[in-house]
Amino acid sequence: MTGGHSDAGAQQGAPPATEKVLDARGIVRRYGTRAVLNGVDVDIAPGETLAVIGPSGTGKSTLLQVLAGMDRLDAGTIHYRSATATTDFAALSERGRTLFRRQHLGFVFQFFNLVPTLNVVGNVLLPRRLAGIVGDDGPALDRLRALGIVGRDGAYPHELSGGEQQRVAIARALAHEPMLVFADEPTGNLDVRAADEVLDLLLARTAQSGAALIMATHSERLARRAGRVLDLSTL
Repeated sequence: MTGGHSDAGAQQGAPPATEKVLDARGIVRRYGTRAVLNGVDVDIAPGETLAVIGPSGTGKSTLLQVLAGMDRLDAGTIHYRSATATTDFAALSERGRTLFRRQHLGFVFQFFNLVPTLNVVGNVLLPRRLAGIVGDDGPALDRLRALGIVGRDGAYPHELSGGEQQRVAIARALAHEPMLVFADEPTGNLDVRAADEVLDLLLARTAQSGAALIMATHSERLARRAGRVLDLSTL
């Protein structure tokens, strides 16, 4: 929802240190006459992990996309808070939301979404380049090594296994040090063993970075690994 708002009015000053990274209230998303999301509240603190669960069709992916500004918000409010400012996300223009995403949000998808024409290093560093970050890429590449991808810098996505691709995707999501990472069914395209390994790494590396994590999953077993659970089927 842009509604004629300007980006200049989106920054509202420094929040208290105890504020949430994300505070969303009354989220509504309709498709025609059907409300996929009908008044959902979501909040998360720095370093916290939230699992969003529910059967297919309850709006897990839609919720993540709305919170990230990749799908339209029909009603409700979304505020992001950094150490220095509060951003009224829904008041930003589409361009403003894109720039905010590039600077502050990370993403891990079910089907990896690596750029096929970029090698491993190119994929990992892509968010930094899109965010205009220049300089020392060492920490981002060190995170890649910590995820177990060693000696594959020049490999392309089609040369990697599914588990390796998702590890690269995790490194990419954290490369620009986002405040919040969205993971949409991050293990849904992996076998059980690879899924457990990837989830262990995702939880460990986001915690190490200090980023909050919101993870949509159909698996209650995986959801139990999160600090909190939001079950959309009960709303």
